Amino acid sequence: MKPSNNSVWKGRIYDGDLCLGVREKSIAQNTTYLDSFANRIGSRTWQSIVTEEGLTAIKKLLRQSATKSTAVSCHWIRSRSRSELLWVVGNRSKFNEEGVVPVNSTRKDVLNTQWENDWYLLPHIKSLVALAALFHDWGKASEWFQSKLTTKSNQAIGDPLRHEWLSVLFLHAFVQGETDEQWISRLAKGEFNKQVLIKQVQQNESRPVAELPPIAMTLAWLILTHHRMPMSTDSNSREVALDNPKDLFKYYVKSDWQYQNKFDENEYKKNLKRCLDFPNGLPSDSILWLKAAKKWGNKLLPQIERACKPNCVNAHSLKFPEKENHYEQHRPRKTQSHGR
Repeated sequence: MKPSNNSVWKGRIYDGDLCLGVREKSIAQNTTYLDSFANRIGSRTWQSIVTEEGLTAIKKLLRQSATKSTAVSCHWIRSRSRSELLWVVGNRSKFNEEGVVPVNSTRKDVLNTQWENDWYLLPHIKSLVALAALFHDWGKASEWFQSKLTTKSNQAIGDPLRHEWLSVLFLHAFVQGETDEQWISRLAKGEFNKQVLIKQVQQNESRPVAELPPIAMTLAWLILTHHRMPMSTDSNSREVALDNPKDLFKYYVKSDWQYQNKFDENEYKKNLKRCLDFPNGLPSDSILWLKAAKKWGNKLLPQIERACKPNCVNAHSLKFPEKENHYEQHRPRKTQSHGR
């Protein structure tokens, strides 16, 4: 039996349809019972609106006449597309855990899950991308960037340090040399010390990604590349084959790989201080931002082991643009402390 649209309890009556499916070599006695309670809608299927007492009576009668070959499933039809298995009388092996009858079987591995279906990683990719989206624009909270938002100028002004590099500095400062499990646990609790973060960012670490644990390094890569890929400015540089991608951050990538504008040394030094000053606060001051960070931190915490797998790390970089503007679209508009 399967119950139907808008199925809810009203007193002791099912406000919806019940559907019974029978699998048995000899079903004469059972069909007699079911025909007296429900409408037959197939050779071995019945459907009806029934009270709880009526349903109990049906189940009792079926049990009394059950044989080794009896298999009856009762479903509550919740909606046109969804039903709920209530009980099975007889041989449960004839149905799966949802009360559905298999129509065919094979010993062949027709799914080829090992190489064709990687979507089991989707929840982990979503968590990584969401956190990257939340951290990717922290650098825009700087006094330098905020002043550009309010200064009317037709001339493009290059940042001494680009905002994505500053955002990576903040991620590095938050991780504090901890393992992924440790810093994500703090994130899930919403533990941010603004003064400590700003002080560490002002040290302007030359290679902030180099010693990060795997998940933090993955987030740093997403943040760092959401506008441009790192590229050496050394005209004599050549391609280097790396066995371990971590070596790229440890030995090569620095702020001068397209993340700083240092055309005039004096101007650079003067404006760099403004890039490392955050008088209007940080995104973590926002209740909305903090709520989202805690949510995704809690989601990622039990996923740490799988999220570190190479195929997950490779796949998520394709997904970042979809999440890039999520926080910007939902944050309060009256403050510019972490605006564009």
